[in-house]
Formats: sequence, C-alpha cells, structure tokens
Amino acid sequence: MRPHVELIQQSDLCWHPAELHGGTGRVMQRNLSYDEEDGSCSTKLSFETAWDRPGGYHEADTEWFVLEGKVKMGDNIFGPGMYWRAPAGLRVPDISVDKGSEVLIFREYGDWGFSVSETDKSEFVPEGGNTASDKAGVLTICDSAKMDWMDNIYEGDTQRFLQLKILYHDPSPEGQNEKGFITMLGWAPPGWTDDRLIHHPIFEEAYTLTGHMDYNFGRFTPGTYFFRPAKVKHGHFTAGEEMGTSWIFRLDGALINWVTLNSDVIVKGDAVNYDPETQAPLMAGIPVRSKSTGPWDLDGQ
Repeated sequence: MRPHVELIQQSDLCWHPAELHGGTGRVMQRNLSYDEEDGSCSTKLSFETAWDRPGGYHEADTEWFVLEGKVKMGDNIFGPGMYWRAPAGLRVPDISVDKGSEVLIFREYGDWGFSVSETDKSEFVPEGGNTASDKAGVLTICDSAKMDWMDNIYEGDTQRFLQLKILYHDPSPEGQNEKGFITMLGWAPPGWTDDRLIHHPIFEEAYTLTGHMDYNFGRFTPGTYFFRPAKVKHGHFTAGEEMGTSWIFRLDGALINWVTLNSDVIVKGDAVNYDPETQAPLMAGIPVRSKSTGPWDLDGQ
C-alpha cells in the first residue's frame, strides 16, 4: 500500500532519472507517490530531449496522460489532454516523445519493467490483464478535449454540480461495479462548495490541472497532488471563484461517499513539561506540507 500523501506540491519534490526502461533520450521524473512493496507509482515526467522506444510490453498496468508537448505511439499522435492505458503484458507500439513534453505516468501492480517484443507476453498474461475481471485487456486511447463533460454519476445533492470525463473504467463482473480501476477528469465550477466531511472505501488520488480549491488539508493549485488511502476523512471544500478547479483522478473502485455531518474536531490536553503561556500552542490539525505555495502552516489552519 502506498503511504498517505496529503497535500504535496510537485515543485517540492526532487527530480530523478526517469524509470523508462528500453528507451533512448534524457527524461527526468518526480515521484508523486510510490508503493515500495510492488512498485506501483504515480509520476510526473519531463522530457529534456527527444525520446523514443521500440514496441513491447510493460510489467505493470500503465497509463499516460499528456500535460504538454507531443507523444507519438504507433500511428496515434497525442497532445495535451490525451490519454492511453495498457494492461500488463499487452504489447504497445513504438513510442516517440518530443523534447519539452510533460507527461503523468501511473503504474499499478508492477514496477518499471519493460521488454522490447514483437508479441504480447501471452504465455504469462494472455492479451494483457485487468484488475476486476478476466476479460482480455485492450489498449485504451482517448482525447479528453473531444469528450463532453458529464454530470457527476456518483452520489450527493451538494456534489451534483461536479462534472466528469471518464477516461478509463476497468470492466467489472456483472453486479460487482464497485470493483475495478477508474481514471477520470473532474471539474468543480467556480465557487462550488461542500461543507461535509467525506471518506471512501477505496483509495483516491488526484493531480490538480487548473484553478484552485481550499479544504481542510490546504489549497489545491496546478501541480498539487494527493494520494489518499481508503477511509481517510477529508472535506469542507471551496473552489476558486475565477475558473473553478480541475484534476485528473484515479480510484481503485467506484467512488462511494461515506458522509459525516456536524463534524467537530477538538484537540486539548494537560500540559506536562512546558508552559502553555510561553510555548507553542497544541497543533490543531495536520500541517500543510508544501513550502513552495507559502510558509509552513504549523498551526494546521
């Protein structure tokens, strides 16, 4: 399981040589979150030179979302907002990326392993795998710029104004729609607010694309990221008045909202080895982690 990451701005993270095995070129990577047990991760990549790689298959379910620049995969040209996903073991065509491009790459259930090949890894993972069904995996390609925003299909009167674009939904066995990974874009309109405290039975991660939003863990701005394991409570959201806020979200199941109303968090205690009149007050929350968006918030406000 990946650790809870909340809230981090990408500019606070170190650059590392990218985990793009089998390619030619210079690429740097920021690790947004990382599972040291199985190699799953979410990363931001910057292509310092042109980069290319022959066709082959990944050891992990792999997703690319283009932020800037141009990516060519086989006969497909990807610009900003375009997305593709390949399940582990499914062969993907040769790829080339222009210098200066920026891409988000997500991996699940595997590390950076990639094998150049003319065929799928069929003797091990027939036609690629899925997380929630035994149906053959396929290459998913979509252009979010050509998709219409849809109403929020998940729960809640106060959340009815949220808009979604579903990029990928792992096919689930009939009657088990709570299973399977989902990757989508989400948009909260200007001034949208929800004063409830929410948690979910699934993990949730998001990378902020545009706008800003304030909530109990801090402020979303472009490049801000979180990875939230199941059952972590969060809430009291207010989107910016100018343009709202948009993200790319990933979930490992249907987004079921468990709601806490009239939430009240009280932190108090008896001072033991310090004078509360002259020493720092008790921390009444979780400090914001990002230094590049402002001073460290040690009071958890």
